[in-house]
Amino acid sequence: MMADRSREHGERSGSLTRGASPAHTVLLPAVKMDLAVVVLLLVCLWFLVAAAGWPAAYEAAALLGGSAAACGWLVLRTRRALARARADVRREHGAE
Repeated sequence: MMADRSREHGERSGSLTRGASPAHTVLLPAVKMDLAVVVLLLVCLWFLVAAAGWPAAYEAAALLGGSAAACGWLVLRTRRALARARADVRREHGAE
């Protein structure tokens, strides 16, 4: 009955045993923002390479290089966010 009321008001149902820790609230928005920026930059690179009129090999190298750099950046940022989330969880459990 309570779940029905919360859904009527547009609230998301979550776990009843676990509260929302700071790690869960900060981790995903930071990674999502980085992903959005990376996708936007890669689309700009794609248009730039298409307009440059380079040979196909140079276009492929530029796009692969940009994609590899973007992938490396996302991996680095995700690892940092996960490390920060783990530290927050440890701190949260240490305080109890």
